[in-house]
Formats: sequence, C-alpha cells, structure tokens
Amino acid sequence: MPADCFSWMPPGRHDYMPPCARRLAAAYVRSRIRPMKQISLALFAVAALCIARADAASGSEGGQDRADFGIIEKIKAEGTERSKILETFDYLTTVIGPRLTNSPAHKRAVAWTQDQMKAMGLTGVRTESFEFGRGWTLNKLTIEMVEPRYMPLIGYTRGWAPSTPGRIVATPVWLPGLEEAAVKAQAGTLKGALLFTSPIQQYAIRADRPAASGDLKPPSPRPAGPPQLNAERMAILKAEGVAVTLEPNIGEHGTVFVTGRDMGPNAVTSIVLASEHYNLVARMLQQKIPVKLAVEVRSTFNDDDRNTQNVIGEIEGTDNAVKDEIVMVGAHLDSWHTATGATDNADGSATVLEAMRILKALNVRPRRTIRAALWAGEEQGLLGSRAYVARHLAGDKNKAARDKFSVYFNLDNGFPPISGFYMEGNEPARLIMAEWLKPFAALGAIMPSPGHIGATDHLSFLDVGVPGFQAVQEYITYDVRTHHTNVDFAERIEPAALKQAATVMAGVLYQAAMREATFPKPAPKPAKPAQ
Repeated sequence: MPADCFSWMPPGRHDYMPPCARRLAAAYVRSRIRPMKQISLALFAVAALCIARADAASGSEGGQDRADFGIIEKIKAEGTERSKILETFDYLTTVIGPRLTNSPAHKRAVAWTQDQMKAMGLTGVRTESFEFGRGWTLNKLTIEMVEPRYMPLIGYTRGWAPSTPGRIVATPVWLPGLEEAAVKAQAGTLKGALLFTSPIQQYAIRADRPAASGDLKPPSPRPAGPPQLNAERMAILKAEGVAVTLEPNIGEHGTVFVTGRDMGPNAVTSIVLASEHYNLVARMLQQKIPVKLAVEVRSTFNDDDRNTQNVIGEIEGTDNAVKDEIVMVGAHLDSWHTATGATDNADGSATVLEAMRILKALNVRPRRTIRAALWAGEEQGLLGSRAYVARHLAGDKNKAARDKFSVYFNLDNGFPPISGFYMEGNEPARLIMAEWLKPFAALGAIMPSPGHIGATDHLSFLDVGVPGFQAVQEYITYDVRTHHTNVDFAERIEPAALKQAATVMAGVLYQAAMREATFPKPAPKPAKPAQ
C-alpha cells in the first residue's frame, strides 16, 4: 500500500486528496470506461480509504459549499441508469453529421437541438442570431493520380473552397513555399494549374497534450501546420488563373487536418492532402517523373441567410431573491466539415443537453436560473459566445447583468470523461469546486486544476470579468487523430465516458444554482499601459 495514503493533510488544505487517491480513482474510472484496462476493486477500496481519511482530516470546513449528497446520488442514478445521451450524440454525428457554421446541416442541428430543449421541458427556449456570412456545402470531391499509375489520393477541400470548372487533368506545378520570385517567374504559365504550394512535409504531430490526470496541468498549444494562403497571395494566384492549390498537413497515417475560411471572390479551390500522398507526388515532381492528377470539386455557397444562431434554453430559478441570477453551461454546436465533429464538439453539445435533461427529469427546483447555450461560429473565433456576451454582459449597459451572472461552464477541449475544471487562477472558486467534486471522485472527477486553458468559449466570459471554466477532459489521441480531422467520428468516444460527463456536469450546475452566494469573480485584469 503506498505510504503517501497515510500522509497527514497539508495545513489549510481542506480540499486535499492524497496523491494515491487521485491516481487510483483515475485508474478506476479508466478501467470502467476502457474494459481492456482492468484494475482490481481492492485498489479502488484503497482509494476510497484514502479519500475518507482526507475527508476526516478536513473536518467540517466547506459550509454552504459542501456537496448535497442526497440530490447528487439521484443525479448519478439518472445520469448512468436512465441516460439519453447516446441517442443525442448519435443524432448529431450520424443523422446530421458535420455542422459547418451556417451550412444547411448546421441549421438542421440548430432546429433539432431547439426541439430537444422544448421536449425536455426547458423554458425560454430560443435562438439568438448574429451576423456571420455565407454558409457552404461540399457536394463532390475527387482527387486521383492517373499517371504514371492510377491511385486515389486522400484529401479534403478547405472550408468555403469554390468549385473547379469541371474535372481538371493536369501535371502539377510545384512552387514550394510560393516564393514571390518563383511565382513571378511562372507568370503567364499558371492558368488552369494544379499548384503544389509547400515543400515536402517533414513534420508530423505524434504526441497529444498531457492527459487529464496527475497534477492536471494545462495543455501546451499544438504546433501549427502549413498556414492557409492569405488573401493577398490568393488574389495573385487567382489573377494568374491557378485552378487548385494543394498542400500537406501535420497528420500522418492518412489523418488530414483541415479548417478553412471564406476568402471571398478571389478564392482559389484549396485542397489539403494526406502528407504521405502529397510527399509522394512532390518527390515525383522533384525527380521529374511524369505525373498527372485529376481533380474535381463541386461546392455550394449558401447565401440565403447570412445570420447564424446560438440556441438557448433554461431551467428557471425558484427563489425570488436570486432567480434572476444565472448559472450557465455551454458548448459549441458547429464543427468542421471533413468528418462528423464527434470529439469537437458533438460530445460537448450532447453533454450540455443531457445535463439539463437529468435536472429536468429529477424535477429539481434550483434557486438560480440554470441556462444552457449551444454556440455557433466557435471554430471561426468564438463568434457565438462573443455575440452573446456583447449582447447580455459587456459594457456599462450590462453592469447589472454581470453582477447577477454567477458562473459559466464550458465543454470543448478534449473529450470525456471529465476529470475536473481549469479554474483560471481563481483560488476561491477552486476551493468551492473541490468540495463539489468529492461525490464524483469514484467517477474520476478528481480535483479542479488551478491552471488556465485557451482557445474556447469560456474566454468570452472571462474577458468581461465573470467566472468561466472549461472542463478538464481526456487528450489521448485528440491532438494526433481527431481534432479538426477527417477521422473525428463517433468511434473516438466511449459511451460510459459520455454518461460520466453529463452526470458530473449536472451535479456541478445544481450545486452552483443552490449555493448561498454567486461564484467568486476572477481577479481584475491588469490595466493596459498607456500608449
């Protein structure tokens, strides 16, 4: 038995869980979620003993922020024994599929999730529109090597790529790096060209961010692949008559990382190839082996409505003194277009809906209003959450609303199970969360991290001085295989992990809605130096 199970609790650390308990509880939940990785129940008993010793040592500290074990047990039963999350997740990934912002598929997802909120009995169900721009749908894509031998190539257009003028069969032109001098040297010769724009791809991402275990340190940013051509360079290629640009990516083993943006009237059809296939053709060009490709792209721009929508629904508070205070949970509904957006972010959207369903099924009567949001336009720069914050929380006109806004929880980075929350340096909030997560230790929600994380919607709330926290989730295979890739499918998600995430989220929302005071506000940001 590890000696650190019996170490005394550090002075003043009433949220403390011994290191052995953290390790063993995490191992236990992984064994439940991944049956291939079994550990003995005896080890879990040791973890439970460690937790009990820590709880005993902590005394009765926690007061109003101690977890309500009675309702939490009901939430656990509803979330695990009567879960509906798999049906929700399947509908988003299998029936609707990819949900590129403001595409027809995204609009179907907006309508369907709105219907789901109404069906479960949420009140105030609505959409909130904001200007986005035109949508886009890919209708056909073929990329083939036809000489010196036939081979289908793995590749995907960037989002908002225009159609090609039919099927193009041509020998590619290779201008690695698109150096200005090289482009000028080819002036007048690029009409209808299939243009390879990058050197042979040497780098591939082979490591994920740190897993959601241990000290729960925030993940490091992922290195970027070849950048998308900027508007100025794209306009030059358009003027030269280039038909298609082709580039590699940072994936390997057929994994293709693809995003995109609307480049307007100067856009050239842009395709990202599997790096192995890009490099094969590039080596042929380098060695002057005759090679021809055949490419055809058909796409549609959806110009009928340039506004897109967030979906909002809530469980109204029942305490007249605080029912206009808001506890909020959100996830982005939009995805990229090459797979079905399972880990980014159908899992998060399904978790939001299921957490609200659990609370409604139990007929809870929260003191504060619990509000759910499914954001649009996250992949294009947190646009949906920023629009919501600008409308409801930002500026002098919304000061009263900010004062009554308790906390926002976000579900995005990584995929379930939930191990904790990144507490953004808000130590008073971390201590509260530590108490609230104790009933979920056996499910693997172990301890809130004091650290920070970026690139998702809670930042919109932090920017106006209200508490916002992203769940700590799993990163195994997330960065190397699924995040913004052609293999972000439902197989990446474990059903038990989805149930765990919704159960934990429902419990946290309930406790935030019931506590005596609103959540502690983050420390003010340092003033910017005068210019």
